[in-house]
Amino acid sequence: MAIRPRTAALFAVVLVVVLGVVGVIVHNATRSSTSSSDTVTWWVPDWDSEVAATLVRRFESENPSLRVEVVKTTGDTVANKVSVALDAGNTPDLITESIARTKTYIDKGRLADLTSLYGSAMPKSDFAPGLTDVVSVDGKTYAVPYRWATNALIYNTELFAKAGISAPPTTWAEFVADAKKLPTSTVAGTAWPMQGDPSDLSLRFLDFALQGGTTIENGTPKLTQDSVERALELMGTSVTKGYATKSSFELDNTGIRDLFLQGRIGMYLGGVFDADTAARQKFPVGTALAPGPSGPGIQEGVGWAYIVPKAAKNIDGAKKLASFLGRPENMASLTLTFPARVSAASDAKFKTDVRKAYGEQLAKHSIPAPNNPRWTAMIPFVHDTIQEVALGSKTPQQGAAAIMTEAEKNLGPA
Repeated sequence: MAIRPRTAALFAVVLVVVLGVVGVIVHNATRSSTSSSDTVTWWVPDWDSEVAATLVRRFESENPSLRVEVVKTTGDTVANKVSVALDAGNTPDLITESIARTKTYIDKGRLADLTSLYGSAMPKSDFAPGLTDVVSVDGKTYAVPYRWATNALIYNTELFAKAGISAPPTTWAEFVADAKKLPTSTVAGTAWPMQGDPSDLSLRFLDFALQGGTTIENGTPKLTQDSVERALELMGTSVTKGYATKSSFELDNTGIRDLFLQGRIGMYLGGVFDADTAARQKFPVGTALAPGPSGPGIQEGVGWAYIVPKAAKNIDGAKKLASFLGRPENMASLTLTFPARVSAASDAKFKTDVRKAYGEQLAKHSIPAPNNPRWTAMIPFVHDTIQEVALGSKTPQQGAAAIMTEAEKNLGPA
């Protein structure tokens, strides 16, 4: 029986739809048939995703039997997302995560041992001082650090010249003296990030305390009464006496940078992105090592690393990818601050005029920040105490006594 034209047209449409559905089914079946040993799932912060995509293509060309699936995370959600995934055992294969949080995962037994990745191709001696130690426990290393950063001194060269300051301060005494020379009706000597993330303010506090006797042992701060008191006095008194802006109570890191770029702050301790931003805008910016009691001061280093969950479906593939990303050239291309490996820092982008002080600060005058979760739990208390001293409602002595009491409860005796 002949098919009528209208019926034939309808049949053709149905056939196309059916074939399309079958094609989708076949395509999905092909994708789902890929075994976990062929795929590496990598959780990547959104700020790294563009370069990560380029590196993934190179990795796949070197490892044609592996396919990398990149999943973006964000700075606001990564901590909770990773913690939940590791606790549930439903994890990706590789994660880019903050170094400060790795100790928590190690203590819970959530991470795979990556010690075998280190050797002649990736020697621990090529990493920033002490960096691999903070991701190691009992002789086993559980992460590959790749990104590293610290604060240094940022200052307005024109304001310094107007105030008769010929060079940036190298000691605390010079820092205070210069900060007192800089203020005018529209300019403050310095500022502190007392708003926003509490860890930004506590980081600066601990930097000062480290230069006065506090130490960090196995990722845990060992505070001393004297060093805590001196740090509180340096930060709090600068506000009560007016050479640090009182608007510090309303400022986070970005707010301080914005005021600096408006010519309203003479100097402050800030990150390399702030210095880069000022340089791009042709602002009269200089950078120098952070001042200490009698010379260059210690600053804490913070950064990111690659971790492989113990529950990952493709641990071998994840290790191959971590090793690939740990190569100096790949580390240099991915990091926006400084690379964790010393050899990777030879890249020209780390050698600009404003970055030289940061490179020297990291290489010679920095130590890894604490990664003990009990210290993290203390940070809001420390933040509030610094604010109380800056407001004048507590003396540095009273603030130090309160912090020492809280430390003994959370961290144990000094």
